[in-house]
Amino acid sequence: MNYLSWIDYGVLVVLLSLSAGIGIYHGCIRSKQLSTNEFLIGDGQMKILPTAMSLLATVMSAATLLGGPVEVYAYGTMYLYWIFSWIIGTYFTTKFFIPMFRQIGNISIYAYLEQRFSLSVRIAVTLTFIIINIIYCAVILYGPSLALSQITGLDVWLAVVACGIICTLYTSVGGIKAVIWTDVAQTIMMVVGIILSIVFGLIDAGGIRKVFEIAIAGQRIQLINLTLNLSTRYSIWSTFIGGGLYTLAVCSCLQTQGQRYMCVKSTRAAQKVAWINVIMFSIMLLFCACIGCIIYAKYYQCDPLQAKLISKPDQMYPLFIVETLGRFPGLTGLFISSVLSASLSTISSGVNSIVTVLIEDIYKRISVKHTISDRKQAIISKILSVLIGLLIIFLAFVTSYLGDNILVVVFQICGALTSPILGVYLLGFFAPRVNSRNVLVAFLLCLIFQTWILIGANLMIKQQIGRSGRLPTSIKGCSSTINITTQPIIMNATSSHPLLPLYSISFMWYAFTGVCLTVILGLLGSFIFGSNKSNTVEKSLLVSWKDKSSKYDCQDQELQTIERERML
Repeated sequence: MNYLSWIDYGVLVVLLSLSAGIGIYHGCIRSKQLSTNEFLIGDGQMKILPTAMSLLATVMSAATLLGGPVEVYAYGTMYLYWIFSWIIGTYFTTKFFIPMFRQIGNISIYAYLEQRFSLSVRIAVTLTFIIINIIYCAVILYGPSLALSQITGLDVWLAVVACGIICTLYTSVGGIKAVIWTDVAQTIMMVVGIILSIVFGLIDAGGIRKVFEIAIAGQRIQLINLTLNLSTRYSIWSTFIGGGLYTLAVCSCLQTQGQRYMCVKSTRAAQKVAWINVIMFSIMLLFCACIGCIIYAKYYQCDPLQAKLISKPDQMYPLFIVETLGRFPGLTGLFISSVLSASLSTISSGVNSIVTVLIEDIYKRISVKHTISDRKQAIISKILSVLIGLLIIFLAFVTSYLGDNILVVVFQICGALTSPILGVYLLGFFAPRVNSRNVLVAFLLCLIFQTWILIGANLMIKQQIGRSGRLPTSIKGCSSTINITTQPIIMNATSSHPLLPLYSISFMWYAFTGVCLTVILGLLGSFIFGSNKSNTVEKSLLVSWKDKSSKYDCQDQELQTIERERML
């Protein structure tokens, strides 16, 4: 059944037209994009608040928008401890990584790896980032579109092709300026969609007090979980340790985020961008938690997943929207617009960052011709943007033939494979005796190990030990007309497979294992196979806990006038 009216489709057309219009404006009217720096980092002249909103739109993907409320529905408010994880990750990013990236001064954050180690390490990390990001963008394009289509009736390939083409258009024409200003518009659209969901959801549920009472009775309001069970998804330890390292890797080791730090005028401005992003992201997580509690209040007596009303968890939020906002013309379209906005912002940022590392880390470092003009580089960047955008659309079609769990699987892969990159940076910052050969071997071995764990965990998902902290749901209040077939949860703790406990570890710990394994292997390699002499590495490429805060005091004082610049 098609739940969308012509008004809903009208809202979608307006959104996509707005995105395309911003790209055309920045690429063809306001600026001719004649230089690579202008295309990739806006000549480092972007303002703080728009850049922070763009960073928010990049990390606040459609997966977070659709999956966040479901996590609270299924696991309770321990999900909100992600806020502390982001604070931890942002603190270390602003203290160590942003100053170092600004000091290196290259558009690509992976330039540091060549100066500290070698070109081989730089290219290995860059290729890993490209693979992760292309797959991630393809799934972000297809996954949410599929979830929306199965509930709202929106044609999945109409959404995929339209979003892919529009995103490719404004990214290739307008560059980073178009990406950032489009992200601002899309962030506003996301916030409007979420707030409307909360307002109408509370009205439908009978008010804040009723929602709060049902959530407490259903054990969804959880303030602390000190369990040491590594298979439990959300605990104090998994969020602070595993989540902290995950957010640090995402904030500091991905070109997608690092490129935003290079778009503003100074180190202090980049640090402000990171902290403003955390504040806004925390607010968005609180909104997602509110929606999760509201959804639970609506379905606490008839879980849609058990009742076969939906086939996947990420369809729960769209189902809630259709049943709550569907009677108001245009509001379902507005919600779809907010989800697709999250997809567009993530994909556009991904395409722009992939183009950046292809130009800076591979083409310029491998090509024997270094006399290419800046204008020609800008043209090459635009052509690459088009080709990568088309590749992502193609991979979205390929994704449609994979299993229903592909969204979760790829998110796990992205999280697990980012942490070894963080391990490489930590070795570069704090271990001067670790050389290029040792860190490259450690990085590759860790990638192999993380991939093995991911494959094993997903192949044995039906034999997982325990419930991973998942809270109980009910189907007592379901209509008798609904065909309900309950399936027992497998508690196969006595499985004969010796590695089942390892495969059952929560994905929240994947970042911890990735970082630790890379660091340990790198240090062991230095002891066994030889290391650098302590004086062979430039001190400017190392980080000291003592002098890092004072190292950039002179820079910050010199830029005091710049720091008074307007936020807008």
